[in-house]
Amino acid sequence: MGYLTYNDFKIKTNVNEETLEKLKTYLKLIKIWQKKFNLISQNSFDNIWERHFLDSYQILKLFGNKKKILDIGSGAGFPAIVCAICSNNFFYLVESNKKKCAFLNEVKKVINIKNISIANSRVETLKVINNFDYISARAVTSLDKLIKYSLRFYKNDITCVFLKGKTVSKEIEVARKKYVFYIKLLKSTTNCDGKILLIKNIKKK
Repeated sequence: MGYLTYNDFKIKTNVNEETLEKLKTYLKLIKIWQKKFNLISQNSFDNIWERHFLDSYQILKLFGNKKKILDIGSGAGFPAIVCAICSNNFFYLVESNKKKCAFLNEVKKVINIKNISIANSRVETLKVINNFDYISARAVTSLDKLIKYSLRFYKNDITCVFLKGKTVSKEIEVARKKYVFYIKLLKSTTNCDGKILLIKNIKKK
């Protein structure tokens, strides 16, 4: 099976030319900074439009419009940068790695992304903000830890949107030993083993 290309991404998402140009600039910046820092897996560049860009984009439909989203462990900016470029939602990116934060700030400046805020902090010590509509995370840590971190910012109408891979069933089993929550699993459009987790009504056991 061939890799999904930029043109495939363009067709599948139907985003406008201005947005596509911003995404291409973002990719150029990733390639430049990758030479200095290990932002993403080197192997993933061959399939980057599917593995990172489309994988991030697919969760946008879950948010609606003009929502506030806390993105835990933003790394190189997937999914938050892609989703911010492609929507009018506001994303609060939290990343503990200083080099990755420097990269995220460069992306914000170069592309002039106005609907993001970047905090160089561990999520455990981030000043608590209680006005989020959603909490997102992709390839950060185990589900039980994500739920633990999310509880600091949690209120009943918040939904957590977590992208998970093949270990998802085991992670849910472990998390249920510590927490009670409602969960809905959606199929990933980019990964046959992947799931998008929608989690609500979280309580400690």
